[in-house]
Amino acid sequence: MLTNIRYILITALRDWLFIGLLASILFATAISATLGSTAFLEEREMTITFAAGASRIILMVGLIVFVCFHIRNAFDTKEIDVILSRPISRSNLVIAYWLGFAFVAFLLTIPVVGIIGMIGVNNWQGFIGWSISLLLETFMVVALALFSAFTLRSAVTSVIACMGFYVLSRMMAFFVVTSQSGMVGGEIKFVIMRYVLKLISAIVPRLDFFSKSQWLIYGFDSSQDWIVFAVQAFIFVPLLILASIADFRRKQF
Repeated sequence: MLTNIRYILITALRDWLFIGLLASILFATAISATLGSTAFLEEREMTITFAAGASRIILMVGLIVFVCFHIRNAFDTKEIDVILSRPISRSNLVIAYWLGFAFVAFLLTIPVVGIIGMIGVNNWQGFIGWSISLLLETFMVVALALFSAFTLRSAVTSVIACMGFYVLSRMMAFFVVTSQSGMVGGEIKFVIMRYVLKLISAIVPRLDFFSKSQWLIYGFDSSQDWIVFAVQAFIFVPLLILASIADFRRKQF
């Protein structure tokens, strides 16, 4: 297991994942500083908000692409066949992959948190909570990308499906609020759509509760903010890993 984790780290270094994402995040932060400087009021707050949002998106997209292409390449090159020829179970292999990718995600989260901290900390409780939430969100994205890569036969399809699900989870609050607004009519199709959206929002992970930029400025509204994202992470990460294991066990080599 440790060998597989070390190999994933070496692959990330070989593919310039750390340098590429760090350069992208620094570039996004520079643009955020430029946009923030145009504000008449709360210049630093705007910079923090833009930088945090852009850095989070870059980090998640980078992880999704890396995980999906790494797993599909392992299938295409028969790397997984070689690993399974050793005394390691399929369950342990999936867990080892997740641990390796989660460790890479942890290393990538550190500079993001450091950059946001260097811009300025308005609220320490909100900053710490945002940092922990960002880390847990990367763990969920890694588990989601791992499940997508194991179940779908194409790296491109896995990336598109994973990104689509991530966008859906991130914008679920917007969809639910829009469906309940007065602008939506009372026709039967809109009523059905409203209930369907509520059902989906109750089933899928709600990533809109993770890494809220407003925490960096105003802190938490209540302790419920901590509970919501922490409980989701501890429920959905093991669930996605178990789903990946169940699908991997059905595959024939």
